Formats: sequence, structure tokens, C-alpha cells
Amino acid sequence: MTRRELELEGYRQRLFAHEAQRRADDVGRALELLLNDRFDPFYSNTTSDNGKHEFLFGIAKRVPIDDILGLSRTGSRTEDRRIILWKTTFGSCEVIASAYHDGEFKSLPKKLDGQAPELKKLLLEAIDRLSAA
Repeated sequence: MTRRELELEGYRQRLFAHEAQRRADDVGRALELLLNDRFDPFYSNTTSDNGKHEFLFGIAKRVPIDDILGLSRTGSRTEDRRIILWKTTFGSCEVIASAYHDGEFKSLPKKLDGQAPELKKLLLEAIDRLSAA
């Protein structure tokens, strides 16, 4: 590898680590919102596998902004960030949940291109409802 290739790989790894840290922080904020009953439902539906999908959102207050674009966009070092909780229940006892920030949630359907059309449709409907919430 050339020096330039090593620099680019290092940069990619830093971006990957930054996004992983942001994701972990968002999950922590979602847990805090959940424990304090601060989520509001905005969409639910059932899929053909009898999974009940519930989508909820909450606002995490005064989240530190740690990127240049965010700082220039808001002019502040903190922001109120919308966190989306996607909760799926199968049967009476299996519950799976994931938390996302706005941009990440809205990018999910694109990640399903060519696979799981029913889930992709569900996500597109949820995103449409979220825009109206």
C-alpha cells in the first residue's frame, strides 16, 4: 500500500468508528427516553410473518454536536435530536427493538434494495408517517 492509500484507509476507519460511536450514543439516548416514557407512537403495522411492528419517536434534548457540518448548520454546540424506536413483537414473548437517528432511519429502505420488499414497504410507510408527525 502507498502512503496515500494508508491515509485514506485511516480516514475511512475514523469515519466508521465515529458513526459506530454515534449509533451507540443514540441507543443510549433511546434507552433513557424509553425508561422515562418519552416515546410517542407514530405508526404500526403487522407483516405476513405475524410480526407487529411499532414505530415510536422521542426527542433527545441538548445532544452534543460533534461534527463541523452540524455545528455550522445550527450555530450551536448542542441540538435536540429525534430518535426513532422500531419495535417488533413476535408472538407473546419475543420483542426486538432498534433505535435510529433521523438520517439513519430514513436510509434504511435503500439498504433493503432488492431484498425483503415487505419490510421495505413498511419502512417507506413509516417514514411517510414520520414526516407528518
